[in-house]
Amino acid sequence: MRNLLNCRRGSVAFATVAALVPLIGVVALGAEAGSWYVTKQRAQNAADAAAYSGGFTLACSISGITTNNSNNNTTCDAAQTYVHRGKEFAAQNGFCNAGDTSYPGSTCVASLPSGISRTVQIASLTSLNGNSGNFVRATVSQQQPTYLASVLGLSTVNIVGQATVQIEKPQTVCALGLNTQSSALTIGGTSAITGSGCALMSDGSVKYNSTPSFSGSGWSVNAASGCIASSGHCAISVPYNYNMLPATNPLQVLDSESFNSTTGNTNPCGNGHVNNSQTCNLSPLSTAYGNLTVASGGTLNLAAGTYFFYNAAINFSGTVNGTGVTLVLLGNSSLSITGTVNLSAPSTNSTSSDLNGVLIDDQAPSASNNAVTVNGGNISLGGAMYFPNVGVTWSGNVQNTNTTCSEVVANTITINGNAYLSSQNCAPGTISHTQVVALVQ
Repeated sequence: MRNLLNCRRGSVAFATVAALVPLIGVVALGAEAGSWYVTKQRAQNAADAAAYSGGFTLACSISGITTNNSNNNTTCDAAQTYVHRGKEFAAQNGFCNAGDTSYPGSTCVASLPSGISRTVQIASLTSLNGNSGNFVRATVSQQQPTYLASVLGLSTVNIVGQATVQIEKPQTVCALGLNTQSSALTIGGTSAITGSGCALMSDGSVKYNSTPSFSGSGWSVNAASGCIASSGHCAISVPYNYNMLPATNPLQVLDSESFNSTTGNTNPCGNGHVNNSQTCNLSPLSTAYGNLTVASGGTLNLAAGTYFFYNAAINFSGTVNGTGVTLVLLGNSSLSITGTVNLSAPSTNSTSSDLNGVLIDDQAPSASNNAVTVNGGNISLGGAMYFPNVGVTWSGNVQNTNTTCSEVVANTITINGNAYLSSQNCAPGTISHTQVVALVQ
């Protein structure tokens, strides 16, 4: 018996068993924490995808594109809200709100295990960390019961993934083609483009008829849905991106102005003609003018103010001067500028603040006879020019004496020959921007 009591054989086994109990508990707790980490990564992936998708969709909305159909060539997605698209991409990564599993491509299960719940929240923000802007935040979470961790007082754990993207506006746009179904920007001939460096942008595709040249730095050419050109012309001398989000269209507000209902047919300059060797001094009316032709050798001087034209054919082949003027074309109107024209917009427009800095607002409907021609040897147009429904052939080639601003927003733009373009010193409410979506948090 004494030998048995003094025997030490097997004592290590007892110590090992005693040590294994807490060790196994720690390993098991680590395994449970590891499962949380895996869930955390899945939630974060879902949040990243949801934030990016919501951000792209919100950017499309900001651009002014409000429809999306089978004939729309743009990659922009405006068929659903940013909230819907965010939740759709979260669902494709297995995270949905309860009962919300019907999104296309959803991998969410109809019923989660007992005690487990998932939530998805998509929100837009107008500021982040003191910085204003347009943000989309996606918050994806899974709440589940604990097992071994309950001995530490944790009955449930909430695992959260969160991502925030910002819709950034890296560059101002001085030429914007709005048509998403065609080559909204065509650069033809051996175009020589001058001005302050800015972006030329097509919300559809961009087309080159040859390789253009650019004077100075800061230029770029972008498109939302590709480049069309013969071999080599798409690779130009300035930065380019042919798969971008559409640019913003701040002039879209002009499409629904109350003054668009203005009518009238007053003959300007007597019979609507300023012939060779004649001079006409014209002032604004509260109603609209009709047809106006300034023939070669004729001179038209416009007093400061807003001029409305209704169902008017306007042809400036002679000399036209005006400072602080805005031309608003309504009804079935057309415009051709081929003479020596020197016009600049007012910084403040007394008719409407939405016209601040706007030189031309052409609301004529889409029709081949309403296409706009700006093509001459000494054309100086200062301000923002807006042609939402018609195509513009542009060769305004001289900087205005009153401003460096000369930006064009049109359904389609064709640049031929020499062209001056600049967003420098334009009124803030008229400036378009390119858009990118970047993860910021």
